[in-house]
Amino acid sequence: MLFKLTTGTVYFRVGWCYLNKAMNRADYLAFPAIVGTTGQYNNLRKMWDGQHYKYHMDRMQKTKQMVDNKAPSTYLHCHLKMKKIQMEQERLMELERDNRLLVSRIARTMGTKGGLDNWNKYQPKPSVSADLRNRELVKISLENQAILKKINMTKSVYDHRTWLDDFKVTRGYVNRLLKYPEQPIPPKQHKMLNLV
Repeated sequence: MLFKLTTGTVYFRVGWCYLNKAMNRADYLAFPAIVGTTGQYNNLRKMWDGQHYKYHMDRMQKTKQMVDNKAPSTYLHCHLKMKKIQMEQERLMELERDNRLLVSRIARTMGTKGGLDNWNKYQPKPSVSADLRNRELVKISLENQAILKKINMTKSVYDHRTWLDDFKVTRGYVNRLLKYPEQPIPPKQHKMLNLV
């Protein structure tokens, strides 16, 4: 069944509608209400609007989302590190074992008198040549003292002043042979060697 309204350019078919692009009002749904009328056209409009709304809602429920905005999937191995837990348990077990050993040692010590058990009861046998070695040691120490006394009493045969004069003469020869002679050292920076 086809209706044509003379007031607008909208064509209606029962159960479906053809719309003109010029009619883009916000309150327009299926049947344009040019004049507020009551009766069968108003009922027809409600029926078509309900059908279009139901069709629209069915389509909205069947659509698939294009953007994935769900929370990322969580994995157990990212939050719970089993190797770390195992290493911690092994460390705690080792600590408990050491503590048990220490407690048992303390209990054993407290049960006894608490005396020392590290006495060395070994006594060396007297040596046959101990006397001879002691005499040799005394003789060597006396000889060393005599040598040290002789060294301290002797005077040096070398004179550092003559060495310094010879060095100055040699430095003068070297400066005469050089293309660019060295500058003489100022007297206040020159230090005398004290070798006496």
